Amino acid sequence: MNKLPLLANLFDAATPLVVMVSGGGDSVALLRLLAEGAFGERTPALDHVRVLHVNHGLRAQQAASDEAFTAELCEQLGYRCELRHLDVATQAVEEKRNVEDLGRDLRYEAADELCDELCAELGVSASEGRIATAHTLDDRVETFFERALFGAGTGALASIRPVRGRIVRPLLRCQRSDLRDYLDACAQDWCEDATNADTTRTRAFIRAKIVPTAEELAPAFRPNLERTMDLLAEDDNLLDELATGFVRDFSDVQDGDDGQCLMLDVDMLATLDPVMTRRVLRRALLDAFPEEASRLPQVRYLELADALTTPGYQADLGKGLRAQRSDHTLIIKKLPIWRREETPDQARGDA
Repeated sequence: MNKLPLLANLFDAATPLVVMVSGGGDSVALLRLLAEGAFGERTPALDHVRVLHVNHGLRAQQAASDEAFTAELCEQLGYRCELRHLDVATQAVEEKRNVEDLGRDLRYEAADELCDELCAELGVSASEGRIATAHTLDDRVETFFERALFGAGTGALASIRPVRGRIVRPLLRCQRSDLRDYLDACAQDWCEDATNADTTRTRAFIRAKIVPTAEELAPAFRPNLERTMDLLAEDDNLLDELATGFVRDFSDVQDGDDGQCLMLDVDMLATLDPVMTRRVLRRALLDAFPEEASRLPQVRYLELADALTTPGYQADLGKGLRAQRSDHTLIIKKLPIWRREETPDQARGDA
């Protein structure tokens, strides 16, 4: 346990904590490490922790088996397990959404709700709560390749971060194989998701084909790529701080007839370097429409910058967002579901 490079400073003993556990090896390792005190002694431990398991209704008997396994593990370790049942496939059809993207969004929504409930129960501010996920270095590497293949900017290529809002990822420096060794040493079983071996899925193909090839070419590629992603994250953070200042000066969010609108001053944006312009556009959209904007591919921001030189510009950005220029203002709004046109799902967001 002590040999694992855990990020043990992302929460403390008093932090209200929701732990997302699928029953897979990574999340089972996270829960076992927490129970063994790897992230510090927690008093009273059980009162401050809730385990969340989400059944997406996609894998029939295997999903039921994963749910039963997770509930039994929580009972053994003394943690309260909250189960959530979803019908992701049906909702994806209704909302014209990618099943995996929607499942991830709904999973995090459930975690946010549970975290709020836990904080209220403990009588603390919701901002004090944290949601722990079991993302590993392997997940970060696979996400990097996925985003590089489909096109991404600096921030996206920095891949998964240790902290995003209330979400913390204490295993992000750990390799998946080391966590399996840890579980074997504990004689702890876990569940295997059969879809992880389906190489018709992009992530599974990357895991089975691209990562082993990269490792064959450069055996130390994981730590090398990890350093590269960390450097990209540092650069991205600095640029984001600068962009945030411009967003405050150049934009406003207003309530319109169709809902919330983001208003951007075209003339002020035109004074910026094109690189910073795209960064400001992305930052403004992320602030105004976080769920939708985080799923937009980088090419959408390149296209959106055309609005600065195109009077009468209008375009559907995807994810229900529509942009149009009116005189010296670029207006971006989120359309109601019934008014959206189905667009190709090209985006790759944060996990």
